[in-house]
Amino acid sequence: MFKVKRDQIIGIALVILGIIVFAMIQGYSMPFSATYPGPKALPGLAAFGFVVCGAGIFFQSTVDRREQKTFLVKEGWIRVAVVFGLLILYVLLMKFLGFIIVTPVICFIFATLFARGTRCSVRNRIIFSVIFTLFIYFLYTKAFSLPMPEPFWV
Repeated sequence: MFKVKRDQIIGIALVILGIIVFAMIQGYSMPFSATYPGPKALPGLAAFGFVVCGAGIFFQSTVDRREQKTFLVKEGWIRVAVVFGLLILYVLLMKFLGFIIVTPVICFIFATLFARGTRCSVRNRIIFSVIFTLFIYFLYTKAFSLPMPEPFWV
């Protein structure tokens, strides 16, 4: 009987993610040139990397006959689902409320989720969330001259 291994699932997930990213960037109409690769370059490179690495992980795991340890218990899978749910919520809310409003809130939620079992104060998580948001915002708007999602009322 064929038993699916953790690495095979991860490999397939990476390939699917790469295909999804590649499909999403097809709507970009900016031409690709040697002087300015355009907005497709980085996500396209990431999509290619996801597909190649995912396929490599899948095939290596398929060839490897060793037994793998348990990857995640039920609580771990629930945490993974919560993270993906939060990412989906982040994308949806950003379309309506904009980057500057949604990012610090979601960043704080992620910091709280990943800080379980450690001594990290609420104040430090708030400071981290605000600084991270401002860093990304200024990096994109000033260094790269790219617009960030704005609230729908702006």
